Amino acid sequence: MVSILLPALNRARRQAATVQCSSNMRQLAHAMLMYIQDNKGVMPPAVVYASNGGADLNLYPSGWSWSTELVKQKYIIADTASVYHAPGSTTADKVFSRDSVFRCPEGRDEDAGNGGAGDWPTDAKNNCFVINNDTESAADGVGVASWYQLNARNDSASNSWVTGDRVSPFMGWQSNTRTLQAKLKLPDWQRNLNMVRKSSATVMMIEGADQNWWDATPSTKYGNLSQYKRMGARHGKQHGPDGIYAWANMAFFDGHVAFYDIEQFQTSGSAIYNSRDPIFNLKRQQY
Repeated sequence: MVSILLPALNRARRQAATVQCSSNMRQLAHAMLMYIQDNKGVMPPAVVYASNGGADLNLYPSGWSWSTELVKQKYIIADTASVYHAPGSTTADKVFSRDSVFRCPEGRDEDAGNGGAGDWPTDAKNNCFVINNDTESAADGVGVASWYQLNARNDSASNSWVTGDRVSPFMGWQSNTRTLQAKLKLPDWQRNLNMVRKSSATVMMIEGADQNWWDATPSTKYGNLSQYKRMGARHGKQHGPDGIYAWANMAFFDGHVAFYDIEQFQTSGSAIYNSRDPIFNLKRQQY
């Protein structure tokens, strides 16, 4: 009898975790929309790295991270969100909470370490937490570990609004401070809510750990994988070669969250979008 009940219990637990993940993303999406509306429709950066010279010219001296800023500016009211609880902390002082709204219940545990740019959807790197500007966050006493990421690209030429072909709603700034200051004045890099013409079909947030989540370079292990190899996949049964695929939640700009099998988004070759992909609404002409 126990052998019959355990699989059913495990399925129920995983289903509950998937629902909780969806609820988390819905809360974060609504908080982000409130932030954007309070700032006259301007999209915030996904991340600005302090290590790129943020202190220079006093522009983002401690860097910027969307998740930490939502908590610091009280768009998310949650004592459990920050892993630091006093100014002057060090990165060794992290205290994690499983109750954090930024924590995917089926993401990798914190002892798996900081995430990054993975090579396929179920890669551990895509399914761990990330704390951007960790050292600066510890010193400030507020730093949010997030298992979710905004739909962002870095500030390379292919992501430029005017000349690029991989435009995203949010920007992850990797330029040094002086370059960033100059770029922020150009129309190429402006991002605001008016650019989103179809909010129900434009992705705001994904499960992932790297701000530059869309990558055109094929996986080094699975040559047919392209585009979304850095998107996290944590839910449901793993499938595909070596279990590289699974399911994931995505939050959209109208606030709803949908559940997808990540395998359908993988394309081979150099194609940028395909017609089955709900993310194709991020093409420039859809803004």
